[in-house]
Amino acid sequence: MNATANRLPEASVRQTGRVVAGLLRPRLGALALVVACLTLGSAAALAVPALQGRLVDDVIAGRGLDRLALTVGGIVASGVVAALLILWGGRLLVRTLQDVLATLREDVLDAAVHLDPGAVESAGSSDVVSRVTGDVESVTTAVTEVLPRTTQALFTLVITALGFAVLDPWLALAALVALPVQVLSGAVFLRRSRPLYIRQQRMDAERGQALIETVNGASTVRAHGQGANRLRLVAERSLASVEIGRAATKVRNVFNGGLNVAEFLGLAAVLCVGFWRVDAGMLSVGAATAGALFFQRIFAPVSVLLASIDDLQRAEVGLARLVGVLGVSGDGTGAADATDGADGAVQIADVHFRYGGDGGDGGDQRSGTGLDGITLSVPNGARVVLVGASGSGKSTLARLISGELRPDRGQVSVGGADARHARTASGRPAAVLVTQEVHQFTGTVADNLRLASPTATDAELTEALTAVGVDADVPLTSTDTLDEATVQQLALARVLLADPPVVVLDEATAHAGTGEGAGCLDAAVDTVAAGRTAIIVAHHLSQAQTADLVVVLEDGRVVESGAHTDLVGRGGRYSRLWEAWLPTE
Repeated sequence: MNATANRLPEASVRQTGRVVAGLLRPRLGALALVVACLTLGSAAALAVPALQGRLVDDVIAGRGLDRLALTVGGIVASGVVAALLILWGGRLLVRTLQDVLATLREDVLDAAVHLDPGAVESAGSSDVVSRVTGDVESVTTAVTEVLPRTTQALFTLVITALGFAVLDPWLALAALVALPVQVLSGAVFLRRSRPLYIRQQRMDAERGQALIETVNGASTVRAHGQGANRLRLVAERSLASVEIGRAATKVRNVFNGGLNVAEFLGLAAVLCVGFWRVDAGMLSVGAATAGALFFQRIFAPVSVLLASIDDLQRAEVGLARLVGVLGVSGDGTGAADATDGADGAVQIADVHFRYGGDGGDGGDQRSGTGLDGITLSVPNGARVVLVGASGSGKSTLARLISGELRPDRGQVSVGGADARHARTASGRPAAVLVTQEVHQFTGTVADNLRLASPTATDAELTEALTAVGVDADVPLTSTDTLDEATVQQLALARVLLADPPVVVLDEATAHAGTGEGAGCLDAAVDTVAAGRTAIIVAHHLSQAQTADLVVVLEDGRVVESGAHTDLVGRGGRYSRLWEAWLPTE
């Protein structure tokens, strides 16, 4: 698979074909029935222009109304049978392809959810979002609209071409005049348009990434006066996407013009040859008329096939990007390791980590900081607070412990198992991460809480909410939009419901503000940390006062560690941080 910069890979045509073939294999019976219906339907439809030509000969010969009525009845019957067969075959095709698409969509979404977070951050979240939205939409359009139309056109083309040859080989040869123009137009269009579609979908992803980063980091953008620069970046990427779209439209217009020229040349050739064959007494006027109608029937599906190249190319590019997600290894290939639910010991041995790029929106990644030789032992039930300046590696270490990232070198284990695969005896993750990036999911408060424990009773949900200080005025059935502090409390309540041996809190009180709100979230953190191993990325330095161990990081290294009182007494880095923080308390 081919990757550009830090983007997620895009599957090759061969790889995409293998995946699609695997999805179609269980549905070969339905596809065979589709082929039968469309073949018979196209054959029945071919009788219509043949009978129309016969109708012309009947009128010229002055045959009676009975013969004319019989011919007209044949035209109507052929049309009805053809319409029913093609309709049935088309519906069965759409139903089968939608079933395939649904399976692919579920597989891609499952793969996207389990992508290695480091790969996602390196590629940019918009890359994943654009694939499971825009690319899925382009493939869906192809499946429900374009593919049925092109499949019907293909069957009509093949059956009509055979009928054309049987009617008169000379007329069939005359129709081939249009073929070189069609082939040339199609080849030029394919060569020029596919790179444009790939560039446009990538640019759409980059534009989306700029929008996501700007909106999510709005407060930072305003604080540093970067609003104009961020808007300029969004505008530049939007304009680039528009320019690519204009170039693609220009190529498409040239292609359509070529198809129109081909239609004119082909029909003119058929009419000229038909006149010659009639004048020579080798064809009847009705047969020549049928030949012209055959050309219209044969050219129409050719035009549909060639015109559909545009939509099919978009779908093929989107499909390659979706299959590319399937080819990315997720958050580990090994089986999940069951651990003793009471064991929350964390071992970090000579861990090194570097991000693959600077496209993420986490503080550590923006500065390019990783970890360099971290070794740390956290006993079961200990409370550890990570302290350091922005970009020191705190969040990176927290995500490694929670299993969201994998180290480049070294080992991170929870309860003796690899952190990425460690599970409790009940099969749940042994370590749960709560960050400052809060989100309220669609649905009720109860729905949000049951993400952590689907079988929890209403009484258990209420108990968890009460424990983290959520006001009783927020009912389980509420669907109202909650403030950020309350949403953060919901995230902490989910930890209580999941009951992991290890909880990792990455600035989980960032939305508390000051005063009563801060105290409420601090109390909730204390509740969640009680009775389990807690790794806390400090938002307020006061959180370090009650820690069993304080770890000070700088540039991805541990520069100090120990109890709060010991570190203050040493007069080192932590002591200076503490003294600087005290006046703001």
